[in-house]
Amino acid sequence: MRDGTSWAWTVYWFGRLLQVTGLVVTLVAATAFFGTPSTLAMLRMMLVGVLLFIPGWMMARRTPGSPG
Repeated sequence: MRDGTSWAWTVYWFGRLLQVTGLVVTLVAATAFFGTPSTLAMLRMMLVGVLLFIPGWMMARRTPGSPG
């Protein structure tokens, strides 16, 4: 693999890791605070999950080496 290709794959897999981490944080927030009066804490934790997911989604939109 060339250096540019390995860097592209590293960015891609780091993006996937951020996506999964963001989804897990959002899922934990939804289940941990379900039925409790602390809605603000749940929303803040869900915001953290979204803020992790979006950059990961942007990094992993396209598989390295795929056309287009």
